[in-house]
Amino acid sequence: MKYWAVVKRLDPHIEEEVTLEVEGFEFTGFAFICPYEIEVGRRYPVSIGFTILDELIIREIYEGRQELERIDEGFQYYLRGLLQVDSIDTGVVFTDEDEYFADYPDLIGKYVEMKVDRISIEFLKEDNI
Repeated sequence: MKYWAVVKRLDPHIEEEVTLEVEGFEFTGFAFICPYEIEVGRRYPVSIGFTILDELIIREIYEGRQELERIDEGFQYYLRGLLQVDSIDTGVVFTDEDEYFADYPDLIGKYVEMKVDRISIEFLKEDNI
């Protein structure tokens, strides 16, 4: 999904680590594409996704929450939100580009929790949003 994001923090040691605020949610992700220099406090167009390195596990939750919860200090997150056929709405919509959710048809339309290895961020050129 494409959004306008404010850069809140850049890690001085890990070049790809960036903390963004999108739609009132703050999270740290891995900027795998950044075609220009970015600065803290500025707003940029971004595309946001998720990366699964091993196995995806999705489980139903009954609280109806929408949130992003960082796991420790790494890139892993719990995404909690409403599962759709091709996305999960955690307050920020993450599109399922790799069709993981097709394996969970019984959870479509329900609130779920899934663990992702990282949130992927692509900085876009302004004419791509």
